[in-house]
Amino acid sequence: MARSTQKPADTDTAPPRRVVGYVRLSRETEESSSPAKQRQIIEQTVAARALAAPGFWDLVGIESDIDVSATKTPLDDRPGLARVRAMIADGSADAVVCWRLDRLARSVLDYGVLLKEGLDVVSCTESLDTTTPMGQAMVKILLVFAELESQTIGERLRATIAYRVSQGDRWRGGAVPYGYKLTRHPSGDGKTLVIDPPEAAWVRFAADSILSGTSLYATVQGLNAAIGSAVAPAAHPHRASAWSLSSLRSVLTGDSVLGRQTRHGQPVRDDDNVIATPWPAVLPLADVERLRARLEPRRQAQQRRKASRLLSGVLICATCGQRMRVNSRRTNSATVEMYGCRANADGKRCERPASIKADAVEAYIAETLLAVAGSHAVIEVREVLRDVAGLAEVEEAIEHTTSAMRLPGANIPELAATLQALAAQRDELAAAPREPVTVQHDTGATFAERWEDGNTDERRALIESALTGSIAVRPIGRGYRVHPRERVAPPWRWEVPDASEADADIATPAVTDDRPLISRADDDELVFSTKAAWIIERAEEALALEDDDSTDADVLALRATLAAFLSGAPSAARKLADILRLDVRIHDPEEATP
Repeated sequence: MARSTQKPADTDTAPPRRVVGYVRLSRETEESSSPAKQRQIIEQTVAARALAAPGFWDLVGIESDIDVSATKTPLDDRPGLARVRAMIADGSADAVVCWRLDRLARSVLDYGVLLKEGLDVVSCTESLDTTTPMGQAMVKILLVFAELESQTIGERLRATIAYRVSQGDRWRGGAVPYGYKLTRHPSGDGKTLVIDPPEAAWVRFAADSILSGTSLYATVQGLNAAIGSAVAPAAHPHRASAWSLSSLRSVLTGDSVLGRQTRHGQPVRDDDNVIATPWPAVLPLADVERLRARLEPRRQAQQRRKASRLLSGVLICATCGQRMRVNSRRTNSATVEMYGCRANADGKRCERPASIKADAVEAYIAETLLAVAGSHAVIEVREVLRDVAGLAEVEEAIEHTTSAMRLPGANIPELAATLQALAAQRDELAAAPREPVTVQHDTGATFAERWEDGNTDERRALIESALTGSIAVRPIGRGYRVHPRERVAPPWRWEVPDASEADADIATPAVTDDRPLISRADDDELVFSTKAAWIIERAEEALALEDDDSTDADVLALRATLAAFLSGAPSAARKLADILRLDVRIHDPEEATP
C-alpha cells in the first residue's frame, strides 16, 4: 500500500521507520528497468526521504524476483515478495519501497490481497498514499491500467505469433529446436528454420544408437562425453550445460524433429486438418514413431506381474512338449527355484514330467550361447509394409482429431466432419497395394556385447533369436542329479564347434576306455582311468548344483559314495553310476592293485 512522502494534513500518520525495497524483472534483458537501475532509484529515494525525516526511512534490505512475470506468476510463487511479506508481518519492516507499482503487482485481485494483509507500499515514481480511502482508490485505478497494458501486450504478441504461423514456413519465435538454425525468410519477411547439419548428425546418431538397442542412459552419456570436444562442438544442447534423459527424449520424440511447428502444445495443421511440415524433417516419421514407442515412460501396472526368469517360455518338457514354468521348493537351508512341467496340474497328461534347477540350466545355456554365437553380429530381421505416401500423416491426423473430441468444449460436429473426411482419405490411400518387405538391420553389436548390457528380457530375446526351436528338457528319476548338458540340447542356428579328439575320448568313456578304473603306481599313489575321471567329474558337477550345507539324503549318499571312490574303492563306481544314471559300462570291480 502506497504511502506519500509527506504526512497528510488530515491525519497524524508518521512516515515508516523501517522500509524494505523490492525489485522485479520479467526478463533479465529488459535494460530500461534493469535490477541495478531499480535498486539505485530505491536507494536514492529512501536516502532523500531519510534526510527530510530523521529517525525514519531506515532501509533494512532489498529483495528481488528476477525472470518472474507478475502476470503469470502467483503471489505465493515469488520468493522475493514472500520474504517482503514475511518482514511486514513480523514487524521487521513497516513498508515496502518499489520503483513503480506494477513491479509489485499487475492484477487488481493480487493487489487486493496485499492490501488486506496490511502491506504499505511506497512508489518511487508515483505519489500515492494508501493510508487514506482516496489513496487506495487511486492505486486501484493505476492497477487497472497496468493490467490493461499487460493484456494489450499479450494480445499483440499472440496476434504476431498467429500471423507468423498462418504464413506456413515462418518461425513464430521462441527457442530454436535442436537440429535447426534460424535464417532470414527468402521473402525478407520474418525468419524460417533450416537444418543445422552438425546438430542433425548428432540427432541421427542418438536415434540410431537407441534403435539399435543402446539404452537412453548410455546414449546420453555418449553425447555428454562428446561435449567440449574440438571435433564435436554441436553435441552441446541449446539451453543446458549437458544432456539429460528428459531433454534427449524430448528432442527425439517431439514434433519439432519432424519439421513441424506447434502451437498450444499441438502441431499446426493445414486446411485439411493434416499436420503441416513447413521445414525439412531431421528424422523420418517411421523412426520417430519407433522412438516414441521405445522411450515412452513406463506406466506402473495396476497389478504387478511376477518377474519372469531367463528361460521362461523357452524350455519345454521332452515328454509332453508343454512349456515349463518356474516354481519354488523348500530345502533345509533355502528356497530353490525350478523349471517344471505343469501339464498334470493343468489337467493334461504327462507320463514323465521333467524338472530342472533354474540357476544351473540358465548358467549352462548362457555359457553355451556365448561360446556358439558370442562373436556373431546381432541382426534384427523386420518385416515392414511400404506405406503409401501420406498414409502415416493421415492416420496420425485421425488419432489427434479423435483425442481432440474428448477435450472439454470440443466442437464435436466440426471434428466429426473432419474425422469422416480423414477416414475416407485413409481408406483411399490404404486401398493402394502394399507388399511386405523383409529388412535385415545390422545393429553393429555382437551377441556378447548385447548380452553384457542387456536385462533379463533382452537376454531372453537374444537366446530365442539364436535358436531354431524350443529347448527340450529330458526327465530323470527323482533324486538323481546330472549336469544340464546331459539333459538339454539347444537347437542353435549355428553348429556347435567340434570337440577335440581328447575331449571325444572323455565324452564317450563307456566305449573308449576299458582299463581298470583305479590302479596304483609304483609309489603307491592311486591312478584313475579316463572312465573313472569322467565319473568323478559327473559326480562333482552334480554336487556343485547343491548347497554345501544340504542335508538331503540323496546328496549325502552321493557325497559318501564319491568319497569312497576317491579313497580307492572301485566298487563305489557302480553305485555312482546308478545314482547319477550314467550310461557307462562298468566291469566287476576289483580292489586297486599295484
